[in-house]
Amino acid sequence: MLLGVSAASAQPYGSWLVLHAGVGPAPITGYVAVPASSDFNFGTGFTFEAWVAVSDTATCSSLFGNGFASTWVGICGTTLRSYTHGTRKDGGTVPANQWTHIAVTYDGTTRRHFVDGEERMTFAETGPIPTTTNELRIGSDVDYEYTPSGAMDEVRIWSVARTKAELRANITRTNNAAQAGLIAVYHFDGAATDAVGSHHGVLRGPAGYVNPAAGGSCTANATTLCLSGGRFAVSMKFVDPGPGTTGDGKVVPGASADSGLFWFFNADNWEVLVKVLNGCDNNGRKWVFSAATTNVHYQLIATDTLFGTTKRYINFAGDPAPAVTDTSAFSTCP
Repeated sequence: MLLGVSAASAQPYGSWLVLHAGVGPAPITGYVAVPASSDFNFGTGFTFEAWVAVSDTATCSSLFGNGFASTWVGICGTTLRSYTHGTRKDGGTVPANQWTHIAVTYDGTTRRHFVDGEERMTFAETGPIPTTTNELRIGSDVDYEYTPSGAMDEVRIWSVARTKAELRANITRTNNAAQAGLIAVYHFDGAATDAVGSHHGVLRGPAGYVNPAAGGSCTANATTLCLSGGRFAVSMKFVDPGPGTTGDGKVVPGASADSGLFWFFNADNWEVLVKVLNGCDNNGRKWVFSAATTNVHYQLIATDTLFGTTKRYINFAGDPAPAVTDTSAFSTCP
């Protein structure tokens, strides 16, 4: 019997926000502005999470904020940085121009940084976050108007500190349902509409929305596996548990039309088997299956190049990788 995917699940990005950083002594930056609200005075509970594929264009670049004295999240080079209570903390590496999930949380005693569901830094901190009447910005900040170049998607803002388990459970899922502590969700599917409330944003400056590129085809190379007649491009990213650096999975030669293998550390040490199958006659879907012999952190990324739809499956460090049997992966038949 085939079971639906559980520990790993898919990321339907849809469209996303694209940011273009300005240049010069007084750069014009693009961002999303959200009107000030008492809901963004977080007290002793806060989480900001988002998918980002950005590069820093200044000494640091702002991803989110309503002022350094209250809350700010950004990148400095490839380092994840945050401010609450006017205090700066650094921790976690965000690879440039590579889709990465980031989160910053605060629970009244501890601030935490997460990258792709892994806790990268913990800081002791106490007391409520100071209140502010500043507007909230995504891709900028009123105190630091430096925008990164790149893309952002699936921004979620909470008035509670999400736990590691909670972040992981929803890291590759969209969210349209109101729930305790969830203030705002932005899918950026053509607008900065709040999917769970009334905190709608507007574009300022050179920013916009991009849909996935459709009508393409897969080009096989050392890190890209082409399946189903070149329609599906499959790749992998992994984190080396020693230095903590990110690497690209390598394709094992000899793939079949619908399946192939990847290795991470050594060409003789195969890590993950991947299959993309045509289940259209069964349930009107294309299926993604995988089986792995590893406990390192990795992402399996499958893209239907014909429609531009991407699905993402994550295994977290230290966990024996579960089998993926996603029989609902792509609704893009035939």
